[in-house]
Amino acid sequence: MPQKMSIRDYAGNEVEVRQQGRSEDGHRLKVTHPDGRRWICQVSLSGEIDVESTYRNGELADIETPDWLEDELSLIAQPA
Repeated sequence: MPQKMSIRDYAGNEVEVRQQGRSEDGHRLKVTHPDGRRWICQVSLSGEIDVESTYRNGELADIETPDWLEDELSLIAQPA
């Protein structure tokens, strides 16, 4: 997985994904949406997602994890 990449939400917005770390079990990712939402996630190699923290406009916030995020991260986390 590259250090920085982008995915798209269901509306077609480009969402930045940065790798924050890697382990034998998967990747720790920071996902930043252009609307100011951000998720810090642990994604296993099998595609399971554990959201560690969420932010809105740089402030810690309790925001929902959208389906598009789970779908896209599950796809990119799996080995080729």
